[in-house]
Amino acid sequence: MTAAADRLIADLLDPEFYQDGERMHAAFTWMRANEPVYRDRRNGLWGITRNDDVRDVERRSTVFCSGQGYRAIWSPEEINMIAQDDPRHRQQRLLVQGDLTGAAVAERKPDIEALVAELVDGLAATGEAEFVDAFSGQLPARLTCRLLGFPETMWREVKSWSERLMRTDMRERDGEVFRDFFDANMEFVTALMPIAQERKGCPAHDFISTWVNAEIEGEPLPPSTIVHEVGLFIAGGAETTRTALTHGLRAFADHPEQWEAMAADPSLVPTAVEEVLRWVTPLNNMFRRALADDEVGGQEIRRGDRIIMLYPSANRDEAVFDQPFRFDITRDPNPHLAFGFGTHLCVGTNVARTTLGAAFTALSQRFTNLRPVTEPDVEANIFARAVRSFRVAYDLRS
Repeated sequence: MTAAADRLIADLLDPEFYQDGERMHAAFTWMRANEPVYRDRRNGLWGITRNDDVRDVERRSTVFCSGQGYRAIWSPEEINMIAQDDPRHRQQRLLVQGDLTGAAVAERKPDIEALVAELVDGLAATGEAEFVDAFSGQLPARLTCRLLGFPETMWREVKSWSERLMRTDMRERDGEVFRDFFDANMEFVTALMPIAQERKGCPAHDFISTWVNAEIEGEPLPPSTIVHEVGLFIAGGAETTRTALTHGLRAFADHPEQWEAMAADPSLVPTAVEEVLRWVTPLNNMFRRALADDEVGGQEIRRGDRIIMLYPSANRDEAVFDQPFRFDITRDPNPHLAFGFGTHLCVGTNVARTTLGAAFTALSQRFTNLRPVTEPDVEANIFARAVRSFRVAYDLRS
C-alpha cells in the first residue's frame, strides 16, 4: 500500500494488506472518503467500501453475479451453492436451509451449550490457554462434524481442512499453499466417501445424508456437487466462528468494563455478539462480476468488470455507524454485513449467532481479568482474518 500523487494505491489481492487490521482500516477510511468505489488498477478490480453500496451490489444479484467467481480465483468447475446463481443457487440452498432456520437451530441449542460448557470446564482447570486449540478452533470444528456427519473425533482434521481450504485465494501465488489446498481436498474427499456410501442406504440427521439422497428437478445431486458443498461447509462453518471468537475475546480484553457488564447482565449478550461480528468481520471480502453495464455509488461499471465487496470497510462506515471505531456491546441498531446480504446471505447465520452467544455467555460467567499472553497470530490471508494461535490468561470468578 503506497500513496502516489495524493491517491492511496492498494493491492486488494495482497494477503498482507489484510493482516494488519489498523493499517487495513486506515486504507479503507481513505477510500470511503475519497474514492468509495475504489479502482485497484493492478488487479482490475472495483473495491466497494461503503455499507449502502455493498448492499446495492448484493441486492442486485441478476446484475452482479456470484457464479463467475465469488472468490479471487474463479474455479469454473466449482458448483457448491455459493458458486451458483439463482435458480440453481436457491435450489441447492433449500436442501439444507430448513435445518438452519432459527427454530431448527433453537432445537440444537442445548447441545451447543453442553459442548461449550465442556470446553469452558477445560479452560477453568488451567488459568491460561492457547485459546484457538482449546476453545475457538475446537468448538466450531466439532459442531461442523455434527452438522455434516463426520465423526466428532475428527474435529482436528476438520479444523486443519478448514485452515487450508480458506487459503484458496493464494494458491496460484504460493506453491506451498497450493499443495496444502490440494492435500486438504484429497483428505476430506477420502474421509467423505465411505460416510456418503453408508448414508445413501441408511440416512442420518446430517447434511451428508441430505445431499446423497437429494434430488433437484428429479435428478440426484452429482457427486462433484456433494463434494463441493461439503468443502464449502467445512471452510465456512469452522473458520469464521473461530475467527470471531478469537478476535472477539481479544477485543474484550481491551474493554474489560464491557466484559464485566455482559457478565453481570447476560441480556447484553445478543447485542454483544452483533458488535463482535461488526468489529471483527471474519471474512474480508466476496467477489462479483457485472453481467451488464451499470453503476455503483455513482461509478460506471462495465459488463465483465470484477467487483470486490470489502466487508470490514462497510462495517466501519461513518455514514451508517455512530463512532464506528468504538467497540460498544450496547450498539443498537447494528446493520453490519458480517454475513453478507441478499440472496447469498450466509446460510449458517443462526448457527453462528447461537454458538457465539453460548460461548460469550459461558466464558463471561466463569472468567474475569482477561490478559493476553501473546497477541493473536493473524495469518496473511486475502479472504479471512484467520488466527493461528492466541494465548490468554484469566482468573476464575469467585
